[in-house]
Amino acid sequence: MKNSFLLLLALFLFSACTTIEISEGDAFDAHRTITPATFNIAPFTLNEIELETSDDETLNGWYLTREDAKATVVYFGGNGFLMVKSRPLIHAYANMDVNLLLFDYRGYGLSSGDPTVEGVKTDARSAYEYAMGRLSRDGQKIIVHGHSMGAFLSSYISGENHVDGFIMESPVSEVKQWTKKLVPWILRPFVRFDIAEEIAAQSNLENVSGVDAPLLIVGGTADDVTPFSMAEEVYEASASQSKKLVEIEGGSHNNLPEYSKYREELKSFLGTIY
Repeated sequence: MKNSFLLLLALFLFSACTTIEISEGDAFDAHRTITPATFNIAPFTLNEIELETSDDETLNGWYLTREDAKATVVYFGGNGFLMVKSRPLIHAYANMDVNLLLFDYRGYGLSSGDPTVEGVKTDARSAYEYAMGRLSRDGQKIIVHGHSMGAFLSSYISGENHVDGFIMESPVSEVKQWTKKLVPWILRPFVRFDIAEEIAAQSNLENVSGVDAPLLIVGGTADDVTPFSMAEEVYEASASQSKKLVEIEGGSHNNLPEYSKYREELKSFLGTIY
């Protein structure tokens, strides 16, 4: 929403005859929250956990379990993700026989520390290692699922470790290309991004080119943050021999779990793994 507003503002500044209408729906970014005290999504049981990182940070996490689980999904949220905003995602996974591991990055929610590129990569490794420690006892499969910024972590973890499958939702292809697509060509002479080197270096195209695990990529046609064309670029760059690209008609950046097609495609993909 923030990016869309900035583009509208830029258009206003460079066009004196432009009128920008902002509706009540544009003014609010409401989210229904969920807490351990109010959790009531069957058949999951919510277990509060703490993830200790290799650099001594403590991450607040939820490990959602069910008796018939055949796999565990480790979820890496986007930049604005907090576990308390995960109700739609949890509902999407509720009809699938998987456990679900959620956590807040360092500096988010109740997790300690401050976020950096290397820091959140360390957080992702800690979550993966926790899940693998549990799975070694249960003999289950492991899948990693990343949304937006988290898609970088999904492809990164998949390239560095064993996964049975990975999911990239609303992915960025690479940061430099993404910033170009945020600004219409006519405004580019007036808008410049000064991006930290650590962020600018992130590339899902490079990451997926070295991973052959099964891959599901999902994006929405109405996503004005990470356009579906980026999902297509990631799909083309992927080295996986078992990959699928799914387009959700009308879906935007943050609401894909609310679509029945999204849930159906997740379930179908997981079914091919276990």
